[in-house]
Amino acid sequence: MVRHAQETISLSGIPLVINGDGFQTELYLPIEDSVLHHNWFDFMKDSLIAQKHRGNKYFTIGWAEEDWSMDELSNRRDLLMAIESLIWPWNKSIMHVQFMDTLHRRKRPFTVYRLLTAHQYLQLISFIKKGFVLKSNKPVVRSYRGYYGYDYFFSSTRKYNAFNTCNQWTADALNSCNIRNPIFAPFVWSIAYQLKR
Repeated sequence: MVRHAQETISLSGIPLVINGDGFQTELYLPIEDSVLHHNWFDFMKDSLIAQKHRGNKYFTIGWAEEDWSMDELSNRRDLLMAIESLIWPWNKSIMHVQFMDTLHRRKRPFTVYRLLTAHQYLQLISFIKKGFVLKSNKPVVRSYRGYYGYDYFFSSTRKYNAFNTCNQWTADALNSCNIRNPIFAPFVWSIAYQLKR
């Protein structure tokens, strides 16, 4: 089953890239689009990030389980942690944000492009922003130390489990702006299959 099975493909608008590998997916959006002029730096309200990435092109976002992502930084992940992140229904989560100029090079790439109308983009913006924990109207930084030197972790409002994974977050994001997506998306291929139909 799919949501928005009769997706209307726009021929102009704001670019969205859905990019992934065999494990997870992420969304690429312009840091500032040419239609609404929404600027993600304005939402982040973080002068250090804005100054470092002022010249970058993409605001890239994915969603993940907090402990798994944080422990990857120190190479402490193990099988028990992976199992716990799936069976425990109330795991904390993070928003993984990157500022880039090109798509990630992946071993088994899955990349799909869409152009969003202004209305669709506003819906997607609203969905993404609701995923951030805010303090004084500013996203809460979980860690300035990412995997690559141009990425950051922010605290998220959602709970991670086997039925609400990183790929489900992507499917929900696509659903928010009326893009064809699966109802249940535990794996990358379930999203890829629907988007490429």
